[in-house]
Amino acid sequence: MLVHKYKPKKLEDIRGQDFALKRLKNSVLNKKHVLIYGDIGTGKTCSVYALARELDYEIFELNASDHRNKEQIENLIGSSSQQLSLFKKGKIILIDEIDGLNIKDRGGLQALIGLLDKSAYPIVIIGNDIWDSKFSLLRKKCDVIEFNRLKDLDIFNILKDISKKEDIKVGDKILDVISKNSRGDARAAINDLEVMNIDTLRERKEHILEILKLIFKSKDVNLILNRFSNSEDDLDEIMLWLEENIPREYYTEYLDDAYNKLGKADVFRKRILRWQYYRFLVYESFLMSVGIALSKDKINKEPVSYKRNERILKMWINKNKYAYKQEMAEDISEKCSMSIKKAYKEISYMKFLQN
Repeated sequence: MLVHKYKPKKLEDIRGQDFALKRLKNSVLNKKHVLIYGDIGTGKTCSVYALARELDYEIFELNASDHRNKEQIENLIGSSSQQLSLFKKGKIILIDEIDGLNIKDRGGLQALIGLLDKSAYPIVIIGNDIWDSKFSLLRKKCDVIEFNRLKDLDIFNILKDISKKEDIKVGDKILDVISKNSRGDARAAINDLEVMNIDTLRERKEHILEILKLIFKSKDVNLILNRFSNSEDDLDEIMLWLEENIPREYYTEYLDDAYNKLGKADVFRKRILRWQYYRFLVYESFLMSVGIALSKDKINKEPVSYKRNERILKMWINKNKYAYKQEMAEDISEKCSMSIKKAYKEISYMKFLQN
């Protein structure tokens, strides 16, 4: 999901919270406990993780909604608040959703307050509304930091940046509407952008299916050429769809000629990529459309369900697998003082890391 893919990894990636971030960093460096509050989607939790990454600190996280009573909090946080970090310079103990604690939780809040005096590391506590009287003592023992509701312009810039990186074709007016409707919640805005992009992808798929139907079920040269000349669909993707679905439409005697035309179109595609000679697009487009359409003598009148080429999915899986291994190699390279190339090679022998 985009909201996870573009979660800020550095403090400088977080928008609209400059003053809060300076206070947060200063408090953690001085080993002061912090109570962060603010609306949903303003960057509270991801800011703590970004700070930990920047300082090379370990994070021990506990969700107060899941662990509420005195025994759970003392057992989970008590030992962690005293133990040294093995691989990091320091440690942050993060307690999220403090709003989840209430009077019925058998001393959970009191146990947490007691640990504030004993912890050797800064405890960062996060909540949306921390002004209930039950949190009064907690507020006194912590630096209270507010994360303000994000401005529409901040969210617009976040969406604009993601759209550019993901090559999502969307106008500024739509991004402006999404930004305003989010009411300061960046997470909700990014999710809305992703939903809108899914609709766009679905629309693109419908366009491609129309093109396939026109090629396979027609021999009208003028109609096919007109449709292709006005199409904004990606030729590479159309080629993969054609490769997958030619056998579903054409009888044996037409297959050789259809694939021969598709192969010649691919030759021109590679020449375009190699030489950047875009005049060859005319030949690639003609062979893919009219060439394949005229490869048949008779039109198959039976309805056919077209299938997406599995190579698209395999390419996506391999791309993500490579990115994951590359990220691991960079981490190992830094920790073990070796080159990224060598670390990447070593990962191939560590099957347990690839599961």
